[in-house]
Amino acid sequence: MTGIFLTFISSSMVTLETHLRQSGEKQADFAVRVNVRQGTVSKLCRGQMIPSMMLAQRIERATGGKVPVAIWVSGETVDQAAISPPPPNLEHPHENAPTST
Repeated sequence: MTGIFLTFISSSMVTLETHLRQSGEKQADFAVRVNVRQGTVSKLCRGQMIPSMMLAQRIERATGGKVPVAIWVSGETVDQAAISPPPPNLEHPHENAPTST
């Protein structure tokens, strides 16, 4: 069964890219603080990479909770199965038949 999982994100939570822009901190400096390369921070900011749980926790601590672990698991990714029409009900085909008006 396909379900939809929604996570509430507080208005005080921001993406890593937004946090760095608002704080004025450079990616290279932030990378040193969380013990990764600047290229990793760049990929995280562009959404080309999802951090490991350990890195997400380091990011949360380094940003004082402004970029929480939850933001990585509840991002803007859309599950196609969640928006596609359900498959036909093969057990009860009459439920799939169009209704006449």
